[in-house]
Amino acid sequence: MATRQFFSHPRHTLLSLRLILILSVCLLLGCPTPGFVTVTDPMPPPPRPAMGWSSWYGFQTHISDQLIRQQAEAMLSNGMRQAGYEYVNIDDGWQGYRDAHGFLHPNSSFPDMKALGDYLHSLGFKFGIYTSIGKKSCDGLVGSFGHEAQDAQTFIDWGVDFVKYDLCNLDAWETAPSLVGKMSTALRKNEKHPVVLSIVVLSEPWQWAPRLAVNMWRIAPDETGSYRNMLRIADADARLASFAGNVGWNDPDMLLVGAGGLTLDENRTQMTLWAMLAAPLISSTDLVHLNSSQLEILTDAHAITVNQDPEVKQATIVKQSVVDVWRKRLADGWAIAIINRKKEPVTYVFDPNDLGIQASEAYEIWTKQTVTLPSSITVAAHGCVFLKTL
Repeated sequence: MATRQFFSHPRHTLLSLRLILILSVCLLLGCPTPGFVTVTDPMPPPPRPAMGWSSWYGFQTHISDQLIRQQAEAMLSNGMRQAGYEYVNIDDGWQGYRDAHGFLHPNSSFPDMKALGDYLHSLGFKFGIYTSIGKKSCDGLVGSFGHEAQDAQTFIDWGVDFVKYDLCNLDAWETAPSLVGKMSTALRKNEKHPVVLSIVVLSEPWQWAPRLAVNMWRIAPDETGSYRNMLRIADADARLASFAGNVGWNDPDMLLVGAGGLTLDENRTQMTLWAMLAAPLISSTDLVHLNSSQLEILTDAHAITVNQDPEVKQATIVKQSVVDVWRKRLADGWAIAIINRKKEPVTYVFDPNDLGIQASEAYEIWTKQTVTLPSSITVAAHGCVFLKTL
């Protein structure tokens, strides 16, 4: 497929810096923290990281009812749905206007959101939607500020199963946690089915979002489609392993496998890291144009099993030398990822005893070979070796 140009909103970085500055000053000066009430979810989502697709990086705001249906149908025909990808998420770009009674309506490209949700449900998918905490979205469309409960009810009436709640165009940014609480409280009144709440609020959300029944919280600014940025995000996530839980996940942003910004080895590295990090696996590319190698990465059963492991343990970097070595405890053993940051292949002697792991054999997920341990392993440039102990 043609390479697409990726970008991240500078606002996300600026918001992060300002929010962190505000919280730091308050800690020093003893300012009262924004008050919010703990939210309990009576219908939490399944105890595993969410899997699905989002429209954002593949299409930005150039989306429509027809395109969403097309991508969902591609997920059925290419095996992604069968592999576990279940959410079909409409990102920024669907919003139209708010009427005189305050109700939010989609634009003309989405003539009937309820019908679209029903169609996705009929195919066995779950339906996701985007809104902003602020007065407008990141692209200047209608936001949910001041209409949190009303919009939550609208989404529930449409049959929405996933809400991405983004922080843009909010005057008093330090009030974001209390506004997240309002949206979460309203969504949790839904007695029909669980609703995943995903937030993009870069003010150490892992410290407070779980108390508001938030299920996913972004831990870094947007993906840019570069290998360097991908590793920077993974490094930041590695320090947050203690905050990952059964229904609350550190979110390093979406999978760009097949998007055109990364090589095939770099695609494998991202899938490996996201699997090890127990991260939500939300693909964000044009699924119609995935090639067979890219699709194989996204649907690999062993990689997905590591990600969806019932222990929901998040990997950490346990050794850094010629390569980075990540270790993750599984319900039935260990997963080990060996990551090569260099632009040339490297050879590394892997001995599980160095990590406190007793194993004589491991399955290498990408080559589909059984490896006798210890073993001298060649790791491709910007590539990885992904092992599961036997």
